[in-house]
Amino acid sequence: MEAYQIKTRVIQAMAMPFSIKVVLSPENQWSQDQFDQVVMAINRELRHVDEVFSPFKSTSILCRFQQGELAADDFSSEFQSVYGLAIRAQTVTQGAFNPFYRGPFDPTGLVKGWAIEQVFRHYLRPLLVREVISAAAINGAGDIQMGVAATSDFRWAVGVEDPNNRQRLLAQYQIANGAMATSGTSQHGEHISRLNSQRHLQQATVVSADLVTADVWATAAISAGPEKFKQLTQGLSLQSVLVDGQNKIVHS
Repeated sequence: MEAYQIKTRVIQAMAMPFSIKVVLSPENQWSQDQFDQVVMAINRELRHVDEVFSPFKSTSILCRFQQGELAADDFSSEFQSVYGLAIRAQTVTQGAFNPFYRGPFDPTGLVKGWAIEQVFRHYLRPLLVREVISAAAINGAGDIQMGVAATSDFRWAVGVEDPNNRQRLLAQYQIANGAMATSGTSQHGEHISRLNSQRHLQQATVVSADLVTADVWATAAISAGPEKFKQLTQGLSLQSVLVDGQNKIVHS
């Protein structure tokens, strides 16, 4: 593998840190100013997403929708897109992903993944297609969308942390183009409604081609439990590492 330079920038948006990384080979001609401009554009879009979907801002479209304050022409294209994704996720997971688990519609379980996927597609994927950069990734609180240019041999090394020992990795992957999402209770407590399951999971990590899919299935795994998760995902192109309540690891 040739020598690469990695540029990293961390921004705060949607009440969490986002890490933006680009990888340059000696052949790439890309300045710091160009990187700064991309970071600024990503920051603006993530802040816009927060204005639309924040459950904590009374002026957000989500909160106004939950309060029944929206007219038909008030729905933005982003809101309609996320609403459709959430309903489809509820269907394909047989309710394990449930955007109505608290009563009103709340797509929080996929909005972060959707937002990361959107900014990656808008601002980083075109640079990879034109081979302006060799690789790029966005990480939002552990959910990652990654990509590499067609002629690059660079691979993203990502790991699955032990929920009981953050210094220990349970699995490692070398990924060119793809996404990884983790859901669990070790850091955020019980924030996912659980369906009946013989064995509860404390953490689920899913690797997929896109982050919305990985995000949805990581949440669904916690909700459904390992047995139902395996049944639901049979035949899908997913990789997963599941950790149950006794810290036993289930790979599927």
